[in-house]
Amino acid sequence: MSPLTMMFIAWPLVAERPRTAHLSGAVIGLAGVCLMLLMGAGASVPGVLASATAVLVSSFGHVLTKRWSGNADLLASTAWQLTAGGLFLLPVAAVVEGAPPALSPSLFVAFCYVALVATALAFTAWFTGLRHLPAGTVGLIGLLNPVTGVLLGTALAGEALTLQHICGLAMVLAGVALGRPTRAARRAGGRAANGGNASSPGPDQKPALAAHACDPSAEQPGQG
Repeated sequence: MSPLTMMFIAWPLVAERPRTAHLSGAVIGLAGVCLMLLMGAGASVPGVLASATAVLVSSFGHVLTKRWSGNADLLASTAWQLTAGGLFLLPVAAVVEGAPPALSPSLFVAFCYVALVATALAFTAWFTGLRHLPAGTVGLIGLLNPVTGVLLGTALAGEALTLQHICGLAMVLAGVALGRPTRAARRAGGRAANGGNASSPGPDQKPALAAHACDPSAEQPGQG
């Protein structure tokens, strides 16, 4: 549900009204995820509520980052967010989990991968997308998480890939593709990310602007 949540939070906070393509892509992709994963197994109600809360909180935070980041350095803002999140989790982890376990060489490599690639690099790419693209487009990328899980389960864990899974995969990919921004939207996003520099006067225009400003007969705003 993360794509729909981000779209409807971004509407009032950053004035990004959900496009029909985004909504359609989210619905199609969500149906594909359900087709892949809802195989009749029981669900934990507390687990579902915890996941829904996490989606709501993270979506809200992502949209606020898009609204408040401004011209802040992307890598610095991402690093501070991850550092602050880790510090908030540290006392909870200490109380619930206790002292960190000893890491074997293989576990240390896995830990480094999760920290550097699946967290630092992934969130930098995520917030880069949010800075240049609509929240609805970026939110749809989250639908690829279960796709990756199913494919890795098939490739590494020997899980069966059924026709139902394949149909769900196709629907998710179609939903993500449907939400891709148009060329006009990409150009508008690029101008917004550059702070409007694309429309600023070039070097050849500045002397003319200066002369116009110094001309006492120049027409002022509001004059006929």
